[in-house]
Amino acid sequence: MPIPGGARYRVKTTASGKKVRLAFQGDQVVEAKNLATGDTHTPAEFAADKKSAGARKTKRRPAVHSFLRGAGMKSW
Repeated sequence: MPIPGGARYRVKTTASGKKVRLAFQGDQVVEAKNLATGDTHTPAEFAADKKSAGARKTKRRPAVHSFLRGAGMKSW
């Protein structure tokens, strides 16, 4: 999908050292392209990744040891 005119481009380096070109329209990222592999990602893919990442995350409660629970103490 071609980017309409007026998009601003910025190249960012991720924490792992990969270079990614971001295309902005206003304050929204409309495209991300991995410069090493040439893979292009669109807003639809961002939404799908965000949705699936939410399903993968699980909230874990800190372990409370049974001997502390019986003594009325909190775990550290």
